[in-house]
Amino acid sequence: MKTGIRSIQGRTITDAVAEIYIQACTVPDPLVEKLLRNALDMEQEGPGMKALLIELENLKVAGETSLPICQDTGTAVVFAEIGNLVCIEDGPLAHFVNLGIEKACETVYLRPSQVYPPLSTRKNTGKNAPAVLYIQQVKGSGLKFSVLAKGAGCENVSRSEMLPPLAGEDGVMNLAEQCVKGGASRACPPVILGIGIGGTLETSGILAKKALLREPGERNQDEELAILETGITERLNRSGIGAQGFGGKTTVLETRIMQLPCHMASLPVTVCVECHVHRTASCTI
Repeated sequence: MKTGIRSIQGRTITDAVAEIYIQACTVPDPLVEKLLRNALDMEQEGPGMKALLIELENLKVAGETSLPICQDTGTAVVFAEIGNLVCIEDGPLAHFVNLGIEKACETVYLRPSQVYPPLSTRKNTGKNAPAVLYIQQVKGSGLKFSVLAKGAGCENVSRSEMLPPLAGEDGVMNLAEQCVKGGASRACPPVILGIGIGGTLETSGILAKKALLREPGERNQDEELAILETGITERLNRSGIGAQGFGGKTTVLETRIMQLPCHMASLPVTVCVECHVHRTASCTI
């Protein structure tokens, strides 16, 4: 009887993950560049405008040379959507994903940034692995990977809170404002905000990172969330922090929100801050 099961070898996964992690770290996203150019068009003469020009020049040089867009090649965050009909023949998915990250670092000399153990010797693992891997099973025979190279500067100013259950939109806005005003200048602004609402403490963090994978310029399909995203972006751009913290009209390029149900007595919210280079890539095998 035909089962429809699709077998995938581990080396296929390793090669695919390596390719998109190299792409994320060395190939600027033209849609992100468009957002930065829009910010430049609105900016006034001053240090903030000069910082935007430098950021755009950095993207240009990276695109021409295939060198890393930023020296901090980040923590490798990988989202995998695996079809229920997929069988990986020769080992667990995580093993081959990690080999892919290691291969990417060796191929284009990406800086290894992971240390272990985190509390004592903090010795560099030398391979930027293991990746942070989130696996979701979906229907079908496909296998999709999305990677996010998450630098420490922006990750360090991100924040999770268990807000009062009736804190509402004001509570989410206030938390986003605390993150941005408290540390955006250390996160290479103008930044992109991923906000996860609902689930549990850890779920909100996963949602916030997943929200960052949305295509730049794409409007949220939930109209209430779309309005909230615009409101947060506009409010935080009135902070005047600007590019690289030098002042200006654009501190936040975009806000992106995802939500899930949560317990009636809680309101988990995570604000995940992302630097302006926003290094992501995806593929399906």
